Amino acid sequence: MNRELDSVVISKEADGSFVAFHAPSGKKTTGATMDDARDAMRKLLGMDEEGAFTEPLTSDRFSGVARDVARFLEGPVSDMLKFHSGFARLEAFEAGIAHIRLGGGCEGCPSSLITLLNGVRSQLQDEFGEDQVVDVVPVD
Repeated sequence: MNRELDSVVISKEADGSFVAFHAPSGKKTTGATMDDARDAMRKLLGMDEEGAFTEPLTSDRFSGVARDVARFLEGPVSDMLKFHSGFARLEAFEAGIAHIRLGGGCEGCPSSLITLLNGVRSQLQDEFGEDQVVDVVPVD
């Protein structure tokens, strides 16, 4: 198993095919070979062949505190989410409200809302203060 897919389990089926299962989100892919199943999972999660997310960064769209928040999401927060093959992006920042989209393995994961509201919000408020980041709102 590759490092960027730590949360993916690949197993061989009775018919000789392979199934890749992303445990946090429940996503599954199949392939004739282990590599085919792994590549299909990377594609489903939005990763390139090296395991990097193909999703563009959003920090260049912002300035001031919003840019700092976006960079923090793209850096330390996304680094944490990589353990589940996920990432975070800032979509909007208005009056201290950060509109955040979780992607990759986090997209569709039943725990993503809890991660956003309990983990990511706390990290942002610890880093920037509750007066700068009042709250977070999930974006689909």
